[in-house]
Formats: sequence, C-alpha cells, structure tokens
Amino acid sequence: ELVSTQSTGAGLTNYAASYAVGLLLARRLNQKYKLDDVYKGVEEADGEDYYVEKEGERGAFYCVLDVGLSRTSAGARVFGVLKGAVDGGLDIPHSNKRFPGYNAETSEYDAAAHRSRIMGAHVRNYMQQLI
Repeated sequence: ELVSTQSTGAGLTNYAASYAVGLLLARRLNQKYKLDDVYKGVEEADGEDYYVEKEGERGAFYCVLDVGLSRTSAGARVFGVLKGAVDGGLDIPHSNKRFPGYNAETSEYDAAAHRSRIMGAHVRNYMQQLI
C-alpha cells in the first residue's frame, strides 16, 4: 500500500519497486525491534556492496533469503527485494553475482549499472520509447 502511494506511475512489478519493498520491509522490521537507531542502512542507494556489521551490544536482524520456486536468474526482482532489505539494514548473507551489473565473464561488478536499475532508468527508457 505504501509503495503504491509513493509510486511514479511506472507500475509495481519492476526491479525499482521490488527494491522499494525490500527497503520498506527492512525499515519496518528494524523499527519494530527498536534497531532503527543503530542499523540505519545506506543513506543513498548507490548500488555499491553493503554488508551490515555488528554495532554495540545487539546485532543486526539476521535473515536468510528463501526464494522458494522463484526463478533466480541474474537481475530477477527477488534480488531487488534482497538488495533493498540489505540496504535497509538487515543482515542477509548474499553475493553480488546475481545483481544487475555483474559480468560473469569478467567477474566484475558495475555498481553504476545496478544503481540505474534501482532508480528505474530501464523503466523510464521504456516508457519514453512508448511515447
């Protein structure tokens, strides 16, 4: 509901919306367990690798991603939710190999390409082609 009110009108089934769901989930979970003051996550979505480190007496909320029957191809929306949750301050073990911007041939990760997906540039470009 909250994601739909903040939507840009580009829909709720794209990578950018999935990232927003993960970020919202992390913020609300940290708030519920009063960890939001300690584990704030990233200030700005930049696509860079981010791992939560223990600060103080209480550790970050630890989760494990269970994709179930979802397809786990590179750039899938489930990894958008994962990145949003990690950027929101949850401790989820992960690798950047399935994020957009990772090149399997060179084993290099392009954070700018991932940031572009998070910000919905691919959706904006598609919408401009339709006009």
